[in-house]
Amino acid sequence: MFRIAQVVLGVFVLTCIIEWYILKKIGSNTTCSREVLEKLSLGDEQVVHYKITNDSDYNIKTLLVDELPEQLQHRSFIVDKTIYKQSNITEEFVIRPTERGAYEFGKMWMYISLRYPGFVQRREVINTPYHSEVHPSIIQMRQYELQVFSKTAILAGIRQIRKIGENDEFEHIKPYQIGDNIKSINWKATSRKNQLMVNQYQNTRSQTVYCIVDKGRSMKMPFLGMTLLDHAVNSALVISNIILKKYDKAGLITFSDKLGSIVRAKAMTGQLESISKQLYSQKTAFRESNFELLYYTCRQQITRRSILLFFTNFEQMVDLDRSLPYISRMGKKHLMVVILFINTEILTAAEAECHTKSNIYRKTFAEKALAEKIKIARTLNIHGIQTILTRPEDLSINVINKYLEIKNKRMS
Repeated sequence: MFRIAQVVLGVFVLTCIIEWYILKKIGSNTTCSREVLEKLSLGDEQVVHYKITNDSDYNIKTLLVDELPEQLQHRSFIVDKTIYKQSNITEEFVIRPTERGAYEFGKMWMYISLRYPGFVQRREVINTPYHSEVHPSIIQMRQYELQVFSKTAILAGIRQIRKIGENDEFEHIKPYQIGDNIKSINWKATSRKNQLMVNQYQNTRSQTVYCIVDKGRSMKMPFLGMTLLDHAVNSALVISNIILKKYDKAGLITFSDKLGSIVRAKAMTGQLESISKQLYSQKTAFRESNFELLYYTCRQQITRRSILLFFTNFEQMVDLDRSLPYISRMGKKHLMVVILFINTEILTAAEAECHTKSNIYRKTFAEKALAEKIKIARTLNIHGIQTILTRPEDLSINVINKYLEIKNKRMS
C-alpha cells in the first residue's frame, strides 16, 4: 500500500506541475475589463459590466473579485463561471449607491483554474483603478421629465389639475370643446368658421421658484438606505428640471446651522447643471437648523414674490413652535410650500394588527406620533402655509403634483 501511495503522490505532483505550466500559458491569453458610468445616480440601481475573454485552447473556471468602492460594502465574488476555449462572457453586476461623493474602483483579482482536474489555481491581478462620482439622480430626473410631459402622465401618478380662471398669454384659437371656459369664446372667429371657437391661453411664464433644502439634524433619519437629506437632494434636482422645462426660473438655497449654497433663480442655459453641482457638493454635520438665518437670507436674496419649496422635517410640535414665526413671515411674502416626511415605520406600526400587549403599546405610540405629524401639517395650514406630507419614496411625484397645481391654479 505504501508503494501505491507513493505512485499516487507522484502522479498528483506531476499533474500539478503540468497544470501549473498550462495555467502560466493561459494567463497571458485571458483578459478582463470593467465598464462603469463616470456619473452614477444616487439611490438608483445601475449596472457594472464585466467582460472576460478566454483566447486559449482550454476550458477554464474563473472566479472574479473586484475591489468595489467601500461605500458599496461588497466583498464577495462578482463572477463564478466556466469559460470555454476561444470564447468570452459578459457579466452584469447591479449596484445601488446610497451616498453622494467620489467612488474609487480598485484592482480586479481573477482566479483561474482548469475545468478538469482543477488542482491548481492561478491568480491574475488586473490593475484598473477607476474614479466615478455619485450625483443626485439623473435617472429619476429624466424619468419624471418624460412622465410629466407625456400624454399618459396620469398613469404615472401625475394628476391633471383643472385650470381655474384665465391665464395671461394668448396662444392660439381652437374649436370649442366641452369643459372650455365659455368666457373665452371668440365670436369673430365663430362667425367666420360657423362653429364655436375659443381663445387658448398658456400659463404665465418666468415665475421664480426656489428649492430650499434643510441640512439639519431632522434630515438625518434614514429610509431605504438613504437619509432624508439625500431624498430631498434627488427631489430638488427633479423639480428644478421640471421648473425650467415649464419656462420658469429655478433657484436653490441650502442651510443648517450655517448658510450653505445659494444659486440665484434663472431660466438660462446651464442653470440645471449649476444646481446639480451644488446639490452634489452638499455636506453637513446634521446640527440644529437656524431658521432665523434662513429668514434673513430669503429677505435679502429673494426680492420679488416667489414660490418656495421647502424640504424639511418636524417630528414634534415643540420643534415647529420654535421655527413657526420665521416660516410664517416668509409665507406672508412668498408662496410657501413646506414638504414634510412621514416615518414609514411608524405608519406600518399604526396600521398593524395587535395580538399581544406589546403590540398594543407599539400601535398606540405609533398612532400618537402619526397624529402629532398631522397636527403639525394642520398648524402650518392654519398659518397660510401649504404643506405636503409624504413618504420618502413618493416625494418627487408629490412635489411635482403640487407645483403643477400651483401653476394651473395661478396661486402664486
